[in-house]
Amino acid sequence: MGSQSVLSVVVLEDEALIALDVEQSLCDAGFNVLAVLSSCSEALEWLQSNSPDVAVLDIELNDGNCEAVARLLYERNIAFVVHSGSAFDPRYYDPIFQKGTWVSKPAGDGDVANAVAACVRGRSAA
Repeated sequence: MGSQSVLSVVVLEDEALIALDVEQSLCDAGFNVLAVLSSCSEALEWLQSNSPDVAVLDIELNDGNCEAVARLLYERNIAFVVHSGSAFDPRYYDPIFQKGTWVSKPAGDGDVANAVAACVRGRSAA
Protein backbone atom coordinates (compact mmCIF):
# COMPACT_ATOMS: atom_id res chain seq x y z
CA MET A 1 0.00 0.00 0.00
CA GLY A 2 3.08 2.18 -0.34
CA SER A 3 2.10 5.84 -0.02
CA GLN A 4 -0.30 5.11 2.84
CA SER A 5 2.64 5.02 5.26
CA VAL A 6 2.42 8.81 5.55
CA LEU A 7 -1.34 8.95 6.02
CA SER A 8 -2.45 9.64 9.56
CA VAL A 9 -5.40 8.10 11.37
CA VAL A 10 -7.04 8.63 14.74
CA VAL A 11 -9.01 5.76 16.29
CA LEU A 12 -11.99 6.48 18.54
CA GLU A 13 -12.94 3.28 20.33
CA ASP A 14 -13.76 2.58 23.97
CA GLU A 15 -13.36 -1.21 23.92
CA ALA A 16 -9.65 -1.79 24.59
CA LEU A 17 -9.29 -5.07 22.67
CA ILE A 18 -11.10 -3.70 19.63
CA ALA A 19 -9.00 -0.52 19.77
CA LEU A 20 -5.79 -2.56 19.85
CA ASP A 21 -6.96 -4.75 16.98
CA VAL A 22 -7.93 -1.76 14.81
CA GLU A 23 -4.71 0.07 15.64
CA GLN A 24 -2.59 -2.97 14.74
CA SER A 25 -4.50 -3.57 11.53
CA LEU A 26 -3.97 0.04 10.46
CA CYS A 27 -0.27 -0.03 11.36
CA ASP A 28 0.17 -3.31 9.46
CA ALA A 29 -1.43 -1.65 6.42
CA GLY A 30 1.10 1.19 6.59
CA PHE A 31 -0.99 3.92 8.22
CA ASN A 32 0.36 6.19 10.94
CA VAL A 33 -1.98 5.93 13.95
CA LEU A 34 -1.63 9.25 15.76
CA ALA A 35 -3.87 8.48 18.72
CA VAL A 36 -6.37 6.00 20.14
CA LEU A 37 -9.04 7.78 22.19
CA SER A 38 -11.92 6.34 24.19
CA SER A 39 -14.22 9.32 24.76
CA CYS A 40 -15.90 12.08 22.80
CA SER A 41 -14.44 14.74 25.08
CA GLU A 42 -10.90 13.43 24.50
CA ALA A 43 -11.52 13.36 20.76
CA LEU A 44 -12.90 16.91 20.61
CA GLU A 45 -9.98 18.21 22.67
CA TRP A 46 -7.43 16.29 20.58
CA LEU A 47 -8.95 17.59 17.33
CA GLN A 48 -8.47 21.19 18.49
CA SER A 49 -4.76 20.86 17.73
CA ASN A 50 -4.56 17.84 15.41
CA SER A 51 -5.85 17.08 11.95
CA PRO A 52 -5.59 13.45 10.83
CA ASP A 53 -6.21 12.37 7.27
CA VAL A 54 -8.88 9.88 8.40
CA ALA A 55 -10.70 8.94 11.61
CA VAL A 56 -12.10 5.56 12.60
CA LEU A 57 -14.90 5.97 15.11
CA ASP A 58 -17.40 3.96 17.04
CA ILE A 59 -20.73 5.75 17.45
CA GLU A 60 -20.90 5.20 21.21
CA LEU A 61 -17.83 5.98 23.32
CA ASN A 62 -17.26 6.06 27.08
CA ASP A 63 -19.05 9.39 27.48
CA GLY A 64 -21.86 8.91 24.96
CA ASN A 65 -22.73 9.35 21.31
CA CYS A 66 -20.00 10.95 19.19
CA GLU A 67 -22.29 12.91 16.87
CA ALA A 68 -20.41 16.14 17.69
CA VAL A 69 -17.11 14.50 16.73
CA ALA A 70 -18.55 13.24 13.42
CA ARG A 71 -19.90 16.74 12.67
CA LEU A 72 -16.51 18.31 13.39
CA LEU A 73 -14.74 15.80 11.18
CA TYR A 74 -17.21 16.42 8.35
CA GLU A 75 -16.94 20.22 8.71
CA ARG A 76 -13.14 19.97 8.58
CA ASN A 77 -13.28 17.68 5.53
CA ILE A 78 -11.67 14.79 7.42
CA ALA A 79 -12.87 11.46 6.07
CA PHE A 80 -14.16 8.99 8.62
CA VAL A 81 -15.03 5.33 8.94
CA VAL A 82 -17.86 4.37 11.29
CA HIS A 83 -16.88 1.09 12.96
CA SER A 84 -20.03 0.01 14.75
CA GLY A 85 -21.77 -3.09 15.99
CA SER A 86 -25.08 -1.63 14.83
CA ALA A 87 -26.54 -1.04 11.42
CA PHE A 88 -27.42 2.55 10.63
CA ASP A 89 -30.96 3.36 11.73
CA PRO A 90 -32.16 6.96 11.28
CA ARG A 91 -34.52 6.56 14.24
CA TYR A 92 -31.54 6.23 16.56
CA TYR A 93 -28.55 7.81 14.84
CA ASP A 94 -27.99 11.24 13.39
CA PRO A 95 -27.66 11.32 9.59
CA ILE A 96 -24.12 12.74 9.98
CA PHE A 97 -22.93 9.16 10.44
CA GLN A 98 -24.03 8.38 6.87
CA LYS A 99 -21.32 10.79 5.69
CA GLY A 100 -18.76 8.19 6.75
CA THR A 101 -17.96 4.77 5.39
CA TRP A 102 -19.70 2.10 7.49
CA VAL A 103 -17.84 -1.05 8.64
CA SER A 104 -19.83 -3.38 10.87
CA LYS A 105 -18.39 -5.10 13.91
CA PRO A 106 -17.04 -7.64 14.05
CA ALA A 107 -14.99 -6.71 11.01
CA GLY A 108 -12.88 -9.17 9.07
CA ASP A 109 -9.11 -8.92 8.84
CA GLY A 110 -8.24 -5.81 6.90
CA ASP A 111 -11.82 -4.51 6.55
CA VAL A 112 -11.19 -1.32 8.53
CA ALA A 113 -7.84 -0.67 6.83
CA ASN A 114 -9.46 -1.24 3.43
CA ALA A 115 -12.24 1.22 4.32
CA VAL A 116 -9.65 3.80 5.41
CA ALA A 117 -7.78 3.31 2.14
CA ALA A 118 -11.04 3.70 0.19
CA CYS A 119 -11.77 6.97 2.03
CA VAL A 120 -8.36 8.27 1.08
CA ARG A 121 -8.80 7.23 -2.56
CA GLY A 122 -12.25 8.83 -2.57
CA ARG A 123 -10.86 12.13 -1.30
CA SER A 124 -8.02 12.04 -3.84
CA ALA A 125 -10.45 11.49 -6.72
CA ALA A 126 -12.75 14.33 -5.61
